[in-house]
Amino acid sequence: MLAAFVIAAIIVLHIIFVLIGANAGNTIVSTDADWSGTLAAWFKDLFTPGNYKLAVFLNYGLAAIFYLIIGRVVARLVSSL
Repeated sequence: MLAAFVIAAIIVLHIIFVLIGANAGNTIVSTDADWSGTLAAWFKDLFTPGNYKLAVFLNYGLAAIFYLIIGRVVARLVSSL
Protein backbone atom coordinates (compact mmCIF):
# COMPACT_ATOMS: atom_id res chain seq x y z
CA MET A 1 0.00 0.00 0.00
CA LEU A 2 2.92 2.31 0.74
CA ALA A 3 4.31 1.89 -2.78
CA ALA A 4 0.92 2.71 -4.30
CA PHE A 5 0.63 5.78 -2.08
CA VAL A 6 4.09 7.03 -3.12
CA ILE A 7 3.27 6.52 -6.81
CA ALA A 8 -0.05 8.32 -6.41
CA ALA A 9 1.68 11.16 -4.55
CA ILE A 10 4.16 11.64 -7.41
CA ILE A 11 1.30 11.80 -9.89
CA VAL A 12 -0.78 14.16 -7.75
CA LEU A 13 2.24 16.42 -7.30
CA HIS A 14 2.51 16.65 -11.09
CA ILE A 15 -1.16 17.59 -11.32
CA ILE A 16 -0.63 20.33 -8.75
CA PHE A 17 2.45 21.64 -10.58
CA VAL A 18 0.50 21.85 -13.84
CA LEU A 19 -2.55 23.48 -12.28
CA ILE A 20 -0.55 26.20 -10.53
CA GLY A 21 1.71 26.76 -13.54
CA ALA A 22 5.01 25.75 -11.96
CA ASN A 23 8.22 26.44 -13.90
CA ALA A 24 8.76 23.41 -16.16
CA GLY A 25 12.47 24.23 -16.31
CA ASN A 26 12.89 23.64 -12.58
CA THR A 27 14.66 20.38 -11.76
CA ILE A 28 12.06 19.22 -9.24
CA VAL A 29 9.16 19.98 -11.56
CA SER A 30 10.77 18.38 -14.63
CA THR A 31 11.85 15.27 -12.70
CA ASP A 32 8.36 14.85 -11.29
CA ALA A 33 6.90 15.34 -14.78
CA ASP A 34 9.19 12.62 -16.16
CA TRP A 35 8.35 10.15 -13.40
CA SER A 36 4.62 10.81 -13.46
CA GLY A 37 4.60 10.59 -17.26
CA THR A 38 6.11 7.13 -17.04
CA LEU A 39 3.82 6.01 -14.21
CA ALA A 40 0.67 7.31 -15.93
CA ALA A 41 1.63 6.12 -19.42
CA TRP A 42 -1.55 4.10 -19.96
CA PHE A 43 -3.77 7.01 -18.99
CA LYS A 44 -2.04 10.01 -20.63
CA ASP A 45 -4.32 10.32 -23.67
CA LEU A 46 -7.45 8.66 -22.33
CA PHE A 47 -9.39 11.93 -22.31
CA THR A 48 -8.55 14.71 -24.76
CA PRO A 49 -10.41 17.88 -23.80
CA GLY A 50 -9.28 21.13 -25.39
CA ASN A 51 -7.90 22.48 -22.10
CA TYR A 52 -4.44 21.11 -21.24
CA LYS A 53 -4.86 21.53 -17.48
CA LEU A 54 -8.18 19.70 -17.56
CA ALA A 55 -6.61 16.88 -19.57
CA VAL A 56 -3.79 16.51 -17.04
CA PHE A 57 -6.27 16.60 -14.16
CA LEU A 58 -8.50 13.91 -15.69
CA ASN A 59 -5.86 11.56 -17.09
CA TYR A 60 -3.29 11.75 -14.33
CA GLY A 61 -5.98 11.88 -11.65
CA LEU A 62 -7.43 8.65 -12.99
CA ALA A 63 -3.97 7.09 -12.92
CA ALA A 64 -3.48 8.10 -9.27
CA ILE A 65 -6.86 6.63 -8.32
CA PHE A 66 -6.02 3.46 -10.24
CA TYR A 67 -2.77 2.98 -8.31
CA LEU A 68 -4.49 3.56 -4.98
CA ILE A 69 -7.21 1.02 -5.80
CA ILE A 70 -4.74 -1.59 -7.04
CA GLY A 71 -2.54 -0.98 -4.00
CA ARG A 72 -5.50 -1.51 -1.69
CA VAL A 73 -6.54 -4.71 -3.47
CA VAL A 74 -3.01 -6.11 -3.32
CA ALA A 75 -2.69 -5.14 0.35
CA ARG A 76 -5.92 -6.99 1.17
CA LEU A 77 -4.79 -10.06 -0.78
CA VAL A 78 -1.45 -10.12 1.00
CA SER A 79 -3.00 -9.61 4.43
CA SER A 80 -5.45 -12.45 3.86
CA LEU A 81 -2.66 -14.96 3.24
